[in-house]
Amino acid sequence: MKQSKANSFRLMVIAVFVLACFVLACSRGDDKQDRKLTIGFAAMNVEMTWMKFAYHAIHKKAAVLGVELITYDANNDVRKQAANIEDLINRGVDAIITIPVDEKGLIPALKLASRKGVPVVAFSRAALGAPYLFFVGSDDVEAGRLACRFLADRLNGAGKIVVLEGSVGATSAMKRSKGFKDEIKKYPAMRIVFKKSGGYLREQGYRVMEEALATTANFDAVYCHNDDMILGALEAMENAGITPEKSLTIGTDAIPKALIAIHEGRLDATIQHPISLAEIALEKLVHYLTTGNLPEWKEYLVKPWVITSENISTGDFYSVIQD
Repeated sequence: MKQSKANSFRLMVIAVFVLACFVLACSRGDDKQDRKLTIGFAAMNVEMTWMKFAYHAIHKKAAVLGVELITYDANNDVRKQAANIEDLINRGVDAIITIPVDEKGLIPALKLASRKGVPVVAFSRAALGAPYLFFVGSDDVEAGRLACRFLADRLNGAGKIVVLEGSVGATSAMKRSKGFKDEIKKYPAMRIVFKKSGGYLREQGYRVMEEALATTANFDAVYCHNDDMILGALEAMENAGITPEKSLTIGTDAIPKALIAIHEGRLDATIQHPISLAEIALEKLVHYLTTGNLPEWKEYLVKPWVITSENISTGDFYSVIQD
């Protein structure tokens, strides 16, 4: 009888223990399901105007998706960006989303992320040679082609062009240059008479344009890889007494101040660099983290388009200049 009672007691203890383990496991599973995802955003420079809007767009999307976004700004320093990514890995983020400062500078940091099991997604600028889940960008080669075609059409296929390129090593700058160079070969009477990087910054755009004015006898058009530089270039040209009628101008990004300049007749055109890149990248990354399903593509390119006074309302930020 005593043995029977002892056996019953042991069975009851085992049953309670098993039930407790089951409840604890379920509790942990629920915690994991309910835990908010944390994603690191390793930005290249949130001071660039387009990046400011991308920053706000991606944080707004994160709030909608219910994820925590931790942003680190590299201030255009690739070594700082690599250190930021390592710090995000050490903080235990679920994933990282980034715009690389240059095409190859993040390879060691992204390889480290891969070894640590932290997935990485890039948007706007690619990280060539580095492991990443997928890339969402604009077709920057096509953007360069579009800029060249616009100038060729307005100049009847003949003219001298000043080009202000983006940051050295940035895939966006390299691709826009490639598109423009490939397209200009179709117009033997058009040629680039001055070319230099303006670092995607307005102040540098102003200084580089001053240099172009000092060293180039005459030109018919100015093409800049982004609107911050074209706005700086316009200021330098205006200070030198060059009116909008004397030279064609086209930028890239279609930021609000560029749209205003088009509306005022100071800027002829810009190329839209869609802000939706940031939102698409984050949405697809969160979908992967919650379902384990990757997009059907490794690289997704959104088509850019030319914005002039005739179709200014198609700009992503047209509503902003209406307020």
